[in-house]
Amino acid sequence: MLQSRGVSDLLAAEKKAQELIEEARKRKNKRIKDAQSEAKAEIEHFKADRERQYKVLEQQQLGNRTQMTEQSSKETQIQIGALKSQYESNKQELLQRIITLVCDIKPEAHINARF
Repeated sequence: MLQSRGVSDLLAAEKKAQELIEEARKRKNKRIKDAQSEAKAEIEHFKADRERQYKVLEQQQLGNRTQMTEQSSKETQIQIGALKSQYESNKQELLQRIITLVCDIKPEAHINARF
């Protein structure tokens, strides 16, 4: 009887140990799943933060491009205005010079010409 009680105690202890091991495995699996879900949440948070930073930087760059385009356009208009004013101020003088060069012909023999 003593042996059967000892065997049944051993079987009960083994069963209890198996239950404890199973519970430990379940806790371990739960911790792993919790860690995975926490890591996913952290990754999503990090991704959202980086996306927000990217959008801010993109808007700044687009703003800089717009400002540069406007500034370039203003400078171009200023240069065009300066060229037009130079054209208007020098137009009559240039036309007079062209007419003078075309009309006042001084015929001369070429240096290499032999007579």
